[in-house]
Amino acid sequence: MLSDIDSNPAMAILWIALGIGLIALSVGLWFQLQHRSRRHGGGNVAAAVMALAVLALLVAIAPSFLPIDIGIFLLIFALMAIYRPDQVVKATGGARIEWRALRDGRELQLLVKEHGGPSLARQNVEVQERYEALSSVEGPTTEVYIGLLRDTVLENPAAPGMDEKLAELADADAALRAAIGARPTWEKELERRAAEGTPAE
Repeated sequence: MLSDIDSNPAMAILWIALGIGLIALSVGLWFQLQHRSRRHGGGNVAAAVMALAVLALLVAIAPSFLPIDIGIFLLIFALMAIYRPDQVVKATGGARIEWRALRDGRELQLLVKEHGGPSLARQNVEVQERYEALSSVEGPTTEVYIGLLRDTVLENPAAPGMDEKLAELADADAALRAAIGARPTWEKELERRAAEGTPAE
């Protein structure tokens, strides 16, 4: 069997090892690109575009493989796609609705806290606009989350039955977070704002 690969058994084993390593590297790269895509709200299409960008980069830097003008074009495309995954996601249809709904929901909850709680925030124009804009991220996979958010975000947390609704909201939040599949790019900044208690302007 080894002789079918190379007449030298040692070289045949080396080729097999290189092949296995290449497959493992490709699989690892694919999962990494998927992770980068999901952090920005994208999916497999954006990850596939970034994978093509990596391939284009390898082709572009290969000496004398392509004419210089085509090589430079491929190099620019590859670098832009690799280092700006947010733009790749935007070009391939934009962020998933789950990613946007969770971002908008958490931002709204934080904004309400920054404006002094539901009773005061209810009078704020920005809060009202964010509340009304929730309809833009309502869909089959986010309907439950958005509905619970509407029922709780501007209501008195001590009102009867609110504990149950807040618990359901937390579960819906966790479900959307799991559906995203990676730590969203906006999550760290919102956590920092919440920890610092940055007042709204």
